[in-house]
Formats: sequence, structure tokens, C-alpha cells
Amino acid sequence: MRSIFKKRNLLGFLSLLILCIVLIKTSKPEVSLTYDSRTKSIQTHALIHSHFKSEALPYPARSIDPKEEFLPMPANNYTKLGESTISVFPILLAALATPFYYLGGNQGLPYFNLFGVFIFLWILRKSWKASNSFIAIAFFGSYLPILMMEFAEHTLFVAILLASLTFLYKRNGLYAGIFAGLSIWFRHEGIVFAGCILAASWISEKFPPFNKKIKLEKSQTLRFGIGFALILLVFVLFNYLRYSSFLGPRFQANYGETGVDFASKIQWALGFLFLNKIDETVRIGFFTYMPFALIGLGILLFNIRKISVRRKTIVLGAVFFLFIIPFLAPNYGFWEWGPRYLSAGIPPVTLVLLWFWNYFARKNNRLFQKSGFGVLIAIPLIMTFIGLSFLNQSRKQLLKTYALFHELKADTLVFHDFSVMYFIGNDYLSKNILCVPKEGSISGLLEIISQKEKGQRIALIQIKEELITPEKLEKTRKSPVFDIMLKTEPWQSKNISSKISEHYSNVQRIESPFFDIWVGDPNTTSKLK
Repeated sequence: MRSIFKKRNLLGFLSLLILCIVLIKTSKPEVSLTYDSRTKSIQTHALIHSHFKSEALPYPARSIDPKEEFLPMPANNYTKLGESTISVFPILLAALATPFYYLGGNQGLPYFNLFGVFIFLWILRKSWKASNSFIAIAFFGSYLPILMMEFAEHTLFVAILLASLTFLYKRNGLYAGIFAGLSIWFRHEGIVFAGCILAASWISEKFPPFNKKIKLEKSQTLRFGIGFALILLVFVLFNYLRYSSFLGPRFQANYGETGVDFASKIQWALGFLFLNKIDETVRIGFFTYMPFALIGLGILLFNIRKISVRRKTIVLGAVFFLFIIPFLAPNYGFWEWGPRYLSAGIPPVTLVLLWFWNYFARKNNRLFQKSGFGVLIAIPLIMTFIGLSFLNQSRKQLLKTYALFHELKADTLVFHDFSVMYFIGNDYLSKNILCVPKEGSISGLLEIISQKEKGQRIALIQIKEELITPEKLEKTRKSPVFDIMLKTEPWQSKNISSKISEHYSNVQRIESPFFDIWVGDPNTTSKLK
């Protein structure tokens, strides 16, 4: 009987992983690579095709644009390493994702997130003895399923931090520090998280000079600090020797420019933690998405003197992190459904949820409290499934746009801004893609393209001119984080056809409700189908 129960338990766990695979599959992974994930996918491609000898990003239009003046990539996504243009994102992520790219191409990359999901769920199952019911509720009661849908480091980052907290709880501070150090190879928030846990552990242990009774060699605070410092040192040395930057190119990309004013930081903090409306988009904060986090942490803080040192460390560390990181984040994350900069808060909150779950499981006569607990759990579950529904709807629109651009059968595509360029799906590496935000550069570029790519079709694309209102332009120009989109005037539609006709005999204007599209073809008999 016990053997049958274990098999059923394992089957339930595997069913949850299969559900995650189905969710990624149904979310149309072929059009999931936008913004940062697009650059990360190109970085992974570069490693595979150079046999791990070079990080240089491929640029199919380099023969047209050798100086990379029209590189279709935001400036904060790339940097220079010698003569090569490389991604600023963590090289370890790209290296680990290469098997998924090798097997499935671009659309195989989102499945890499399952690696982190598996580790996260397996730690809950094996180390915390959590039931399948709790594991499912904890996972879908956070915004990890939303983060899972886009190729990124988030799920693995969160899993590594859960491993760190698990070792810390089991009084293995050295390994806890080592895993906290490993997290910074994926996201810099790991440094802040480790610092918060270190401070919380010091306070909880009353480590010297607060408590002279604790022997130095038995302190988990000291062991955690040593483990973290070792990995941090390796990280700093690697980045300095490789990129001449102590914390890596991503840190320089995020914090190299002047920051925003304090009023904007306050606005971001409110959005990160609760709810805010930025750039006409409602952004759901950590505590709004997971209200249990606020209630659970609040209850434990109120009873902080009554809980164990280990739990006190995790609770204080979580609170420190959640209220410090909003003021250190370089931007508000461009993420509407759960703040990615606060994703490191998910592991400690998951453990707090588990403690309350186990507490209520032992109580048979507290119906009111259990009902309240159930409501707090139900809210994030509903939020997650609404978020997944919205994501699927947006992916359907992306797929239609990708099909529209693909059917143009253009060998070279020239976009006005990056926000449109990201709709090209898997065509990035098979076509010449350029971004030309200033209309004055179009004529010279068209001349070069017509000479370099003789006999080939070209398409020019921008968001419909009337949709780029003066109000939107003014708002994005004032925004400290919108350095990549809609800061320049749209192309004047009346001028584009004449510019193309100077170099292409056949010019067609394609009707679209959202885009201005022109196609130039040197073949006078060619027609767009």
C-alpha cells in the first residue's frame, strides 16, 4: 500500500511538470522571443555556431551596415568586446540553454525554463516534504508560471535561491552562501538578496558583538558569508578578466547611465510592491499578486520573538529584500504581471506559505481562519490564470503580425523602431533586419541596399503614423527608461514611396490596421501575394 501511495505521489508530481510543458506549448513559443529574450536567443545561437569560441552576435545585415549604425537591438542589450559586438546578458544562461536551442531552435528555448521549474518543485518535494497539492498551489499561486513563458533566467534564479534558503534552514550556512553566490551569475538581485539574508542572519543569531556566547566557528552567518564571498570573488574575477567590468556588462548596461529622480523611484516602489499605472499600463505588484505574502510576513514579524532563529532569518531577509530592491532596480521591469525584479522574494514567501499550510493542516476546528487562508491563496491562483489568458491573447496577435511580415517575402526589412522589429519571429537570422528611427537616413541606406542586395525585395515598416501621437512621443521622451522606442518622429508616409521608387521600380503600399508598410521590388512584374 505504501509503495502504491508513493507511485501515485510521483505520478502527481510528474503530471504537474507535464502541465507546465503543455502551457509553454500552447503559448506559441515560436513568437515568444521579444525584447531581452530575443537578444538572449541570438547570444545562444552565437555560442553554438562558433562552437563556444566567440560571443560575437551575428548580424546578417553587416555587409549593408558594417559600422552597425542601424543595428536592430536596444543599446542596453549589447556592448563591445574588442571588435566584436556581444550581448550584455549572462553568458552562463546562454551556455546552459544551448541544448534546448540545438534540439528545438528558437522555439525550443522557452522550454529551458522547465529546468528551473523542476529544481524549484523538486526541492519543495524532497527537502520540505511538501504535498503535490501544496506544490501546485505554491507554483500557480506565484507569478513563476508567467515568467516561465519567456526564455530567461528567472525560474533557474528562483530555484537556486530556494536551494540556498533550504541549506540555510538545515544549518548548512556554507552551502547556503555558495548557492546564493551562484544566483548572481544570472541576476544581480542575488547580491542584494544575499546581503539581506546575511544581515537577517546576523540579527537573528545575535552574532558577535551582540551575543558573545556564540562561537565563531559555529555561526551560520559567518559560514553563509564565507560561501557567498568565495563565489562572488570568482564572479568578479571572471567579469574583470573577461569584460573589464567587476560586475559584468549587464550591470554597466543597467547602471552605467544617470539614474532617475527619487519621485520616480517612489512611484516604481509602489508599483513593485502594490499597484501602479505607468505609461498607460496597470502593473500588478508583489503584494497585490500574492496578498498572502503581506499577511503572512506581517503575522510572523509581529511574533518575531516567538519563532525560531532559522525562520526569523528567512522572514527578516525577505522583508529587507522586498522593501530595498524597489529603490535599487534600474527600471520598473517592463512587466505588467508580477515584478521580475522582486522574483527573489518568491522562495522565502513560498516557505512562509508552507509553514502556515502545515499549521492549518494540524488544526481541525479553525474554520474561519482556514477560510481566510483559502481566500488569500485563491487570489494569486486567479491572477495567474488571468495572466496566462492575457499572454495567450497577445501571442495570437503576435502570430498574426509575424505572418503578415513573413508574407511580404522581403529579403531586407527596415523598421522605424525596435517595438515593431520584435514582431518578426524567427526571421531575424534569415533576413537583413535594420532599424532606422530617423527618416533622413532612409535614402542613403536604400541606395546601399539596392547596390549590395541587387534583385531582392525590401520592406519598410513602422507603427501607423497616426497612432504615434505627439502626446505619446512627449511622454516617452521624458521617460528615463524608454530609451529604445518612439523617441523620434514617425516617418512621413507621403515621403516614403518616392524615396523607395528612386531605387526600386515597383513600389507597393500594403494595407494594415496597425502598420504603415511599403514594399520595394526591382522586378516590375512582381506582385505581392
